[in-house]
Amino acid sequence: MLGQSPALEAAGRSPGTGAKRALLLLAYLLLNEGRPLSRFHLQDLMWPDKDGDRQAQNLRKAVSDLRAVFEELGLPERFVETARNSVAIDASSGWCDVSVFTQQATRGITEQDLGALLAAVDVYGGPLLAPWDDGWAVPYRLELEELYGQAVEQACRILGQRGDWKEATRIGRNAAKLAPLREDIHIALISSYRMAGMEAEAVRQFETLEQLLDETWGELPSARARAALEGAPEAQPLAALPAPEAVSKTFADIDAVGGAVPMDSPFYVRRPVDEAIERCLERHEATILIQGPRQVGKSSLLARAISLAGKAGTRVVVTDFQAIGRSQIADEEKMYRVLAHAFASGVASDIDVRGLWNEWLGPKANLDAVLGQVLSGIDQPVVWAFDECDRLFGQDYADDFFGLLRSWHNRRALDTKGDWKKLSLVLSYATEAHLFIADMNQSPFNVGVKLKVSDFSQEEVGSLAERYDIPGGQHQTDVFEITSGQPYLTRRSFAFLSQGQTIEELRATSSDDDGPFCDHLRRILDSLSTDPALTAEVARLLAGSPFERSNTVFRLVSSGVVKVGSQGVPEFRVPAYRDYLGRHLLPARTES
Repeated sequence: MLGQSPALEAAGRSPGTGAKRALLLLAYLLLNEGRPLSRFHLQDLMWPDKDGDRQAQNLRKAVSDLRAVFEELGLPERFVETARNSVAIDASSGWCDVSVFTQQATRGITEQDLGALLAAVDVYGGPLLAPWDDGWAVPYRLELEELYGQAVEQACRILGQRGDWKEATRIGRNAAKLAPLREDIHIALISSYRMAGMEAEAVRQFETLEQLLDETWGELPSARARAALEGAPEAQPLAALPAPEAVSKTFADIDAVGGAVPMDSPFYVRRPVDEAIERCLERHEATILIQGPRQVGKSSLLARAISLAGKAGTRVVVTDFQAIGRSQIADEEKMYRVLAHAFASGVASDIDVRGLWNEWLGPKANLDAVLGQVLSGIDQPVVWAFDECDRLFGQDYADDFFGLLRSWHNRRALDTKGDWKKLSLVLSYATEAHLFIADMNQSPFNVGVKLKVSDFSQEEVGSLAERYDIPGGQHQTDVFEITSGQPYLTRRSFAFLSQGQTIEELRATSSDDDGPFCDHLRRILDSLSTDPALTAEVARLLAGSPFERSNTVFRLVSSGVVKVGSQGVPEFRVPAYRDYLGRHLLPARTES
């Protein structure tokens, strides 16, 4: 499935229209191996433009075609398992490139196993199901491409550590062809060229990356890419870094910093808010609000809490608005349909969402009806978690949508023994909701339990230090002073120190354009540059002048740039923010 569609062709069949749908069905079943999938869900996903009867007929025909092909290939009849309302696949007797790639890449990255990394890189033949572009495949494709980028970078680093730059550059060149828009792959190749003494090739590769980014997104290469070209420490391969036994606590973690901390990561630090949300879910609270600035750990907290809820027997549905396309969010009808489909498939309901959807009712009433129908068909409690709710703030339909969530909250209180009592909502967001919601009394943001997620305390910074095997209470104090407990930068700091750097070097370079925090600082500056009015307000704070807009403090706090100090005065969240932004936003001072 990676880079091509070989399954049906292996039996000598050309993928015509019907065969293509059958192959896409096979791919989706393989990506969800072992999980029974609702027939209605599969029908709506594979044949969205057909009516219910035609969808069912097409599904039966596709399953029959697949079984015929499997029989020719000598696979057992139950390779595809069908029940009255579901279809599943058991690929234990077959071979799936996605499964092999995922297993080898994950093992290679976590255990620094070069053999596994090379096996994963060899299996990856290109984007999932290329060149087909069905919408449901895109999230899977991006996830696999992300894993491929990490595997390539790790493989090049380990090969470099062993002095095998010829193999490192070969892998990098091939990867740059298969995933040309992944900057991490270009960085790995640039670093490999440079460490092999091939300076001209390194420059050409950087220029290729520069052109690709400019033509595709109108962006420039990151500071990390420039560092790779210049041979700066933060972009050097493993030859200049700690011994292999330390790698699992440095690069395997550094590369993951910035998103949700993996569920099995030893670097996750529990805070009081973890216990608070777990208690809320145990009590099956109606509405739980998780609010905090960017990169404070909301998504990591949410992932762990709902995982525990799922293990306790609660059905869990997660909707990450960051993963939904801009065009879908902008279209009210599409957005409500996406949510209805997500909820029904998330609880493995057999209801026909498409059949329930009545055009004359409108999207809001339709979503409400679908939810009620799904809840009536299950016995367990359900948690529906919404991450990155900020993406809906400012949409024309935001008040209506959040008003609908408030109605579900109220309905649960009134329907103490009915279907709505099964539902709990969890909303994660950064921005102060009252800046965007016209009537807070018609939203879920002033009801339920509100949990604030804050930066690490000094004790929590100390706990993280121990996980990097960095002893000494003074480092705990120093890192806290440098980062103010900002989780991302705290982890960056300890990763930096675990590579043999000193606390003095960390302090001296924390705000540098090519320092250990450079990528993070650059992202803040780039984000501000899209909003000239907010940039001007930051410049006023730097200059010691008052803000001109009443909502500036809320916006800067929610973006994670500013915090409100003990005296109620806004100040930069991290000292390095003031130094870096001051250098880039304030005019240079001239000597008189």
